[in-house]
Amino acid sequence: MVAGPLPTRGVLMTSIAELYAFQAIDLELQAAKDELEDVQSELGETEALVAARANVAEERESVAEAERRFKDRESEADDQRNKIEPVQAKLYKGTVQQPKELEDLQQDLESLRRRMSDLEDRALEAMEALEAAQQALSDAEAAFSNVEEEYGSDQAKLVERQANLTERIASLESERAQEIIKIDESMMQLYNQLAPNKQGRAVAKLDGGACGGCRISLPTNVLQRARSGSDIVRCSNCERILFVS
Repeated sequence: MVAGPLPTRGVLMTSIAELYAFQAIDLELQAAKDELEDVQSELGETEALVAARANVAEERESVAEAERRFKDRESEADDQRNKIEPVQAKLYKGTVQQPKELEDLQQDLESLRRRMSDLEDRALEAMEALEAAQQALSDAEAAFSNVEEEYGSDQAKLVERQANLTERIASLESERAQEIIKIDESMMQLYNQLAPNKQGRAVAKLDGGACGGCRISLPTNVLQRARSGSDIVRCSNCERILFVS
C-alpha cells in the first residue's frame, strides 16, 4: 500500500494532512464549478416568461377577432335598420290604401323586425364576447407583468451569483496551484488515481475506529498503522487514504 519512496514519519503525517486540506480545496472548487454551471443554465428567459408572453399574444389575437366579429354584427344590424325604415315609413304614411298591399307591407315589416331582433341579439353576444376577451387580455398582461418582474429580480440575483462564483473559482484555483507544489509527488499521483472514483474524496479522516469515507469499522492492525504514521495506509474496504488528525 506504499506509493513510492516514503518521507519520514513526521513529514509523512504532515503530507497526508496537506493532502487532506488540498482535497478540501478541490471539493469546494468542484462544488463552485457545479453551482456556476447550474446558475448559467438558469440565465436567460424562463419557460414561465415565454409562456406568459405567448399567452398575452394569444389573448390579443382573441380580442382582435372579437372586435372584428362585433363590428360585423353591428354592421349587419345597421343594414337591417336601413331596410326597415322605408317599409315602416311607407306603411305609416297612409299612402297605401289597398288592404292586400297593406297586409303584405305589415308582413314584410314583421319579418324585417324579427330579423332585426335576431341580429341585435347576435350583436349583443358579440359585444359580451369582446368584453370577455378584453378582460382575459387584461388578466394575461397583469400575469405577464408579474412574471416579468419576478424574472428580472431572479436574473439579477443569478448574475450577481455568477460573478461571485467566478471570483471564488479563480481564488480557489490560485490556492490549489499554491498548495499542490507542497505535496509529495507519489502521494499526489495516488490521490489523482483515487479521486475520480471516490466522488473526489481520495482521503478519508479516521473517525474513531471507522473510515470517514465508507463508515466501515477498520481492523485493529490497520488502525494502529494509520495512527503510527509509519506509512501511507488505505482503508481495507474503500481503499481511501486514511488521515489521522
